[in-house]
Amino acid sequence: MSRTTRTTLRSIGTRRVGLAAAAGLAAAAVLASLVNGSASAGPGSAKASAQPAATAEAAPSLNFQEWLYPGPAGSSTCSAPQEYADGRVQNGALKAEYYTINASGSAVRLDASNPDYACNGYSAANVADVKAHSAKQYVTVSLADLAAERNLTGSATKTNAAVSTLTNFAKQIGFTGVDVDFENYWDWNNTDKANFYNFITKLATGLHNAGLKLQVEGPPDNGTGFNYGDILASGADQVVMMAYDLEYQSPVGNTCLAFAPYDWMKDLLTGALAQIPAAQRYRFVAGLPSEAYSAANQCQDIRGNLTLKDMKNAPGYSSDPAVIESRRDPESGEIRWSSGGKFYDYVDQTALDRKLDVAKGLGITNVSVWTLGGGNVWFSKKATGGGTTIEAEATGNTLAGAAKVLACTPCSGGKRVGYINPGSSLTVKNVQASTAGTYQVAVAFTNGEPDALQARISVNGGASQTVSFAPSGGYDSPGSVTVPLALAAGTNTIRFDNPSGPAPDFDAITVPGSAG
Repeated sequence: MSRTTRTTLRSIGTRRVGLAAAAGLAAAAVLASLVNGSASAGPGSAKASAQPAATAEAAPSLNFQEWLYPGPAGSSTCSAPQEYADGRVQNGALKAEYYTINASGSAVRLDASNPDYACNGYSAANVADVKAHSAKQYVTVSLADLAAERNLTGSATKTNAAVSTLTNFAKQIGFTGVDVDFENYWDWNNTDKANFYNFITKLATGLHNAGLKLQVEGPPDNGTGFNYGDILASGADQVVMMAYDLEYQSPVGNTCLAFAPYDWMKDLLTGALAQIPAAQRYRFVAGLPSEAYSAANQCQDIRGNLTLKDMKNAPGYSSDPAVIESRRDPESGEIRWSSGGKFYDYVDQTALDRKLDVAKGLGITNVSVWTLGGGNVWFSKKATGGGTTIEAEATGNTLAGAAKVLACTPCSGGKRVGYINPGSSLTVKNVQASTAGTYQVAVAFTNGEPDALQARISVNGGASQTVSFAPSGGYDSPGSVTVPLALAAGTNTIRFDNPSGPAPDFDAITVPGSAG
């Protein structure tokens, strides 16, 4: 969710009343089958059924994304680059809000040269920094209201212009694709809905023709015109449910609602997954909150998009662990208190970890966090498993000889590296190990042959071992094998080759957080 669109939520929030209750009616019936991948799909199933199926190993570990929005000098968002520099999404995705749709429906770039976007706005230096700290990058495009959306999607001329502008820009700066964040779902009429879907299809076509990807953000509501399965069938590569912001539904009173209570999240995510064919659920992303808010006037005047830094300066804040635990809400994990006639709520690391557990419990492996800046927390290594996934096609890896990147929709990054024949190789770089030792490294691969294929694997230029990779069911159907590799403390390289015949294609490797 972008900085721009969040400012309108107070006025549209009443359309979410009763959401948890409605979602809960279906949740119990489909939850078990969702985890097993057998629930029937929603309205988008007929159109989406032609998409290639993914196997259980399609995403060998958690894949993380984080939103990045621009702001003026001195604002909380200015600390975002220092935060993502810790490597949290080095093998994941950063989504930088470099474009907005203005009131007339035209795409306008948010340049860092504009004082309003001095921090994290578009500049060559900011692009380079984002790319240096992530494996994938998306240009987020937002807008302020339904009028702007109608002026865009209701005009073929404006739609075509925006598609061209966004596609060319993402291609020019070397980003992975575009992230669409229009949040007017609750106010759509039938024409608005049809125009939005048409825009998504046209943008997806333009991006795909340029070798780029499309991600689309959806509401924490399964009863709007936004259907997660239908959006995928319309061309999106991933859909994101922003599973937070229940606080805007707070009734008049002294107890404001949390960002994302566990049961509410579970019901919503379950409902969204039910709209998507089982074979396509690996394309679903759960959006989780790492932020804060304050409220006054009996929970009716909410100031959202606050940060942990803001909370540390708020009346009544305490860093005492005992006080923190006494304020922890058992239904959401969030830290909540009242002081001076105001109510405060923030997500700490424990709360964020527990929200991740909800998503993981539903089999979700793609997670996007709102938001960077102001010291907002990130997951603990324990919650993420401490492992790191590196895509075979990641920037910085070395492809030698005939080896090249190929499209692979079910693969964890949408691509794989193939044609590793005699004289060719793949070297995965920047493989981090906390201590020296033997690590059980998961290697995701595809083998479309009827027989097993072999590959040699070596670490840091040392002796190689030969590993056999069984047929995976097709070159667009990933499998996974675990290989014990002796890694040095710090940075390592892992090389794949086969001097005597074809090797399988490679999707990604996942290195656990500890040896053993």
